[in-house]
Amino acid sequence: GADSMSALSFLLKGRREVEILHFNHGTPGSDVAEAFVREVAQKNGIKFIVGRADRNLDNTELAWRTARYDFFKKSSLPVVMAHHLDDAIEWWIFTSLRGKPDLMPISRKLGAIDILRPFMYFKETDLCSQNRFGASEDPSNSDLSYCRNRIRSNIVPEAIKVNPGLWKTIANLYERQRD
Repeated sequence: GADSMSALSFLLKGRREVEILHFNHGTPGSDVAEAFVREVAQKNGIKFIVGRADRNLDNTELAWRTARYDFFKKSSLPVVMAHHLDDAIEWWIFTSLRGKPDLMPISRKLGAIDILRPFMYFKETDLCSQNRFGASEDPSNSDLSYCRNRIRSNIVPEAIKVNPGLWKTIANLYERQRD
């Protein structure tokens, strides 16, 4: 998506080795997204590594997340995720609705691999202003049968009406966690 391509744009400004890890979830738009990212990688001389969900995998967010992280464990480099403050709000609401409010970790160990989320203090609009590649959006991102999409499309806009400073509220929770 646009956030991942924006993160790639940002990372390519640095002087570190960058590889693209792309996980194809097997949704209707996944092959189009994979082709798009493969083309960006080829045009920019970036190593491109693809993982694919088993076609027999349950079509659930948890199953996809588990398979994606199993794929990431095979990386030889730290894995930089494009999660941002809007994702943090969604996750916090998601976990709150399940009775255990939690923040998405900024970094964590996954086996021997570090998972890093350096963009957690940026709103999606700010991160995506860095995108120089365009994006391929999977139609499943607007499918309201998935909890996260319902939260993103329905609950977050209403929560922001109640608290227009919700981004700052969540950022402050991260700051308090660091102390």
